[in-house]
Amino acid sequence: MSGCESAVEYVYQYIDDELTYTRRERIKWHLRRCGHCMSAFEFEELLKAKIAEAGKSEPPAELFDTLRALIEQERKTGDSGC
Repeated sequence: MSGCESAVEYVYQYIDDELTYTRRERIKWHLRRCGHCMSAFEFEELLKAKIAEAGKSEPPAELFDTLRALIEQERKTGDSGC
């Protein structure tokens, strides 16, 4: 398995610090030398951080109002007997 294949295979475990010391060091060594893989890892780390941050905020109240209206509309039109 090439260095890039190994790095890609363990991207999420590396980001989550779930690898053995030896595997982590091998991937770290590869990332220092491979700009393509480093860019991919940086993208994944940023994406994970953005998703985590987005999950901390409450959805806008308008979203719940819209969902309630859609559910009510479906109830009224959904009684077709199918």
